[in-house]
Amino acid sequence: MPREKTTHTKPKMIHIRLSEELHQRLRIQVAKENQTIQDWVEQLIDKNVKPGRGRQS
Repeated sequence: MPREKTTHTKPKMIHIRLSEELHQRLRIQVAKENQTIQDWVEQLIDKNVKPGRGRQS
């Protein structure tokens, strides 16, 4: 019997490199907003990336 497809997907990860100075400023900024870097970045991306699926030609 084939497995059912689930709608749950494993979260994807991205990695970025920041200078120590920029990372420190980011840590201060998110602390002032009582957030984590993860939440802050996710909200920023969600706000700025248009919804849609697949490739666009």
